[in-house]
Amino acid sequence: MARYQKKISEVQQFLTTVKKLVLCSEKSTINNRPWAGNKVNKTLTYMTETGISKRDIEKVIGELQVCNYSYTADDKNERFSNEQVWIFGITKNLIDKDEDLYIKLKIRIIEGELLLIMSFHPESPEIEDLRLRFPYRD
Repeated sequence: MARYQKKISEVQQFLTTVKKLVLCSEKSTINNRPWAGNKVNKTLTYMTETGISKRDIEKVIGELQVCNYSYTADDKNERFSNEQVWIFGITKNLIDKDEDLYIKLKIRIIEGELLLIMSFHPESPEIEDLRLRFPYRD
């Protein structure tokens, strides 16, 4: 998956659209359905284990700023290869401790814009090379 960095103005524009969509709950959806085979849906697992709701997730997404942006990539699913995913990270205390959250978002055009929350779960810090980097943090 090729990663690239968007300009600050592009990240700001994306976040403006994201926040508009997340305010209108029917214009956002979470990829929290069980996956086929033995692959684990980390978002579904995180929501189940913590009891957090779609509204809790939308609230965190509404707080995202340019400094939380990590990178953009083309969707690795060949059916959506012309679409981009945007990766963000934020440290939040949603239940009982601070967690570094990994957030993957995509805006799809399906009868208007729809925010697809593809991933929302703690970052996997065990592999240093996979840790999120933030190009626009002060």
